[in-house]
Amino acid sequence: MKNKKSKSGANPVWQFFSSVRLAIFLLIILAVTSIVGTIIPQGESLQYYLDNYGPGMFKAIKLLKLDDTYHSWWYLTLLGTFSVNLIICTLNRLPFTLKLFRRDYINVTADYLRRVTFRREWNLKTADSGLSQAIVQKFRELAGSCREKKIDDGGTVYMVESGKWSYWGLYGLHISILIIFAGAVFGSLAGFKGRIMLLEGETTDYAVASSDPSQKIPLGFSIRCDRFFVDFYDTGAPREFRSDLTIIDNGKEVVKKSILVNDPLTYQGVTFYQSSYQSIPEVSVKVSSASGSARTMVIPAFQRVSWPEAGLTMGLMKFLPNVHGVPAARIWIGDATGRADSLWLFKGGVKDITAAGKPYRVELLTATERYMTGLQVKKDPGVWVVWLGCTGLIVGFAIVFWVGHRRTWLYVGPDGKTVLLGGQSNKNRLQFEKDFNVLAEAIDEVTGEGK
Repeated sequence: MKNKKSKSGANPVWQFFSSVRLAIFLLIILAVTSIVGTIIPQGESLQYYLDNYGPGMFKAIKLLKLDDTYHSWWYLTLLGTFSVNLIICTLNRLPFTLKLFRRDYINVTADYLRRVTFRREWNLKTADSGLSQAIVQKFRELAGSCREKKIDDGGTVYMVESGKWSYWGLYGLHISILIIFAGAVFGSLAGFKGRIMLLEGETTDYAVASSDPSQKIPLGFSIRCDRFFVDFYDTGAPREFRSDLTIIDNGKEVVKKSILVNDPLTYQGVTFYQSSYQSIPEVSVKVSSASGSARTMVIPAFQRVSWPEAGLTMGLMKFLPNVHGVPAARIWIGDATGRADSLWLFKGGVKDITAAGKPYRVELLTATERYMTGLQVKKDPGVWVVWLGCTGLIVGFAIVFWVGHRRTWLYVGPDGKTVLLGGQSNKNRLQFEKDFNVLAEAIDEVTGEGK
């Protein structure tokens, strides 16, 4: 089936994607959605969005993947559509640009030079070849190296041209935008974002994906938290927190660095940012039996510790760092019969319990808090491609807005009496006008009109 064409003969699909209105619309939509992606925190757990935004907004966030806006299918579709639009607009403009670039601007007439934007004319009283040569020489000195051509009326045209290549600046701008998009997509596909939570002294060789906590991302090396430090304001708010990290590769410690919130660690393209911390309580209890045997048990949070000989298992249910000036903990105790109970203990306090029909005395020896550092992990191999595109974008903008195609002509008539000076520039016309006037005044002096 043949493609339908509009009245102008153009393919309607091609016309749609070459529309400047479509480009403006897509730019506005991309800007608005980028703002949404900035307002809504990215990469948090689904529970975070449910707790902070409620069930209704949570459904929209999950459906539209607003928790990972810049990698969502609809955002990538917008980028792809804008890229197609940009490519087609560029191809549409290419024939016109080639025509401008290939045009030989020395092929002008005296009448043409009398109509250009900047122009001056001198009618010399006598045909003096020496004077004509002096005018041409002054033109060469001030305007620069020029081309020369005899035209049909017998006169001679001298032309100085610069910045003709600037017509390609717009294409460099378009290509740079496409490079930025390509780098962003490549980075999102080949890279990853994840998290690591580490206790002091703990080592791991994987990160947990930000979008899916059940997904483990191998790092290719190991990272260890040697020490975590946090400093607080008088109000209790954290002033600064720092992690002392060590990278271990092939069993060797290769990098050591202390990272802060704005001072990350990068190794093999993987960057570790200090993003959060969490306090983890840990208590030690002394359990004594009536027979005189005793066991000191260190109970970390989220773990159970056993005394196999006595058939006892203990866990930490709750920790309060300050109750009337001393720490307190609620201890869970289970015995071999399956019976479980709990009790509150203050630091230094002692309580008697019965487990599996036997009496025990439980004493809370220590109650401390260990810190767990929260690291944001990111690998983006496309970042250098994006930087390349950004550099090209800056250069492209500079060319498009400031570099102009300047043409300056000097025409000497066949009689040697008519002298025309003409000039055109498509950008920065104010500066071109100043340069043109300097050239005209210099010719005035040569002809004697400036005296």
